Amino acid sequence: MSDDEHWIPQPARMESGVLSRVDRVVSVIVIAGFSLMAIVIAIQVLARYIWNSPTVWSEELAISLFVWSTMLAIPLGLRRGEHLTLDVVSRYLPQRAIRWLALAIALLTSGVFVILGWLTIGLLPAANRQLLAGIAGGLGVEAKVSWVYVAVPVGAVLAVLFTAERAIAFFRGRLDVLSADADQAVIDILESDMGGEHEADPSLLPHIDHDTASFADDAPDPRDERDDRKDA
Repeated sequence: MSDDEHWIPQPARMESGVLSRVDRVVSVIVIAGFSLMAIVIAIQVLARYIWNSPTVWSEELAISLFVWSTMLAIPLGLRRGEHLTLDVVSRYLPQRAIRWLALAIALLTSGVFVILGWLTIGLLPAANRQLLAGIAGGLGVEAKVSWVYVAVPVGAVLAVLFTAERAIAFFRGRLDVLSADADQAVIDILESDMGGEHEADPSLLPHIDHDTASFADDAPDPRDERDDRKDA
């Protein structure tokens, strides 16, 4: 397993193909974006509260990085099926109905992102006429507001592609569920790295019980103390 496969694990049975390589590239960009955003915010805090000379560019740059990183991270969660889901209804449905419900959810998800991306594209001409004044004045880069808005249609396209890929894999039987348990997936990865499931040492329980029993035997009985006071 290569380093990027270890730190950026791919969804089970979806480790190969063009979209898998796109997933790795997007993952690296998201990691770099959130890391740079944290550095920019730290610089702004230090400049404002330590050096008493706040920067004019850090807020706009941090917001821009946040928008891009978030819009690229959303498709990664969709490809892994790790977004929040509710199984209040699906747990009572037969398997065949669950498959059709999963298809409806995938279509609805794709439809939402298509609408979101299309509406944002309509805003790009107006946004292209607006400058990010802080970045332009502080860094000397004539950054346009449209540079930030572009993140929405890009993320929407990736979201539709990844949603369709996972839905197709689900209907072909390559995946057991359309939406996975993200916490359990992390646990499975950690257990795999540790070489198997970690089980508690059963000898600890008898040891604890023995110590507790010993402590209880050594503790004084309150009734004996009352009898001693009466004799006195």
